[in-house]
Amino acid sequence: MKLGKLIEKAIRLRGQQFDTDIMTDWINEIEGQAVEMVIGRAKGYDAEFVPYVYELDAETELRIPDRFQDVYLNYIFSKIDFNNQETERYNNDVAMFTSAWEEYGSWFIRNHEQKPLPCFKNL
Repeated sequence: MKLGKLIEKAIRLRGQQFDTDIMTDWINEIEGQAVEMVIGRAKGYDAEFVPYVYELDAETELRIPDRFQDVYLNYIFSKIDFNNQETERYNNDVAMFTSAWEEYGSWFIRNHEQKPLPCFKNL
């Protein structure tokens, strides 16, 4: 999914309570975590995360596949609800985000060979 399309979908679902730059920052948070914690640990993936700028990157394809777009959407929704002090909605969004994140991470690990973990020796 492209950055602009994702933000447009979030706005259609929740309204435009925050501007596109703030929503892009939230996407940068989760995209950076995906690169560091999931994608970057697979063999053949030496991705470096460069934060998106909405005006320049609206047509850029995000790294998490479309079938896992709930990772992005639920993260954005949780940020909206947190900032609006809507605790119950926030808790629900975080639970849904966590589930989507774990599903994505598990799928990625099953389908990509992982880099060997570093070994430390006690001298």
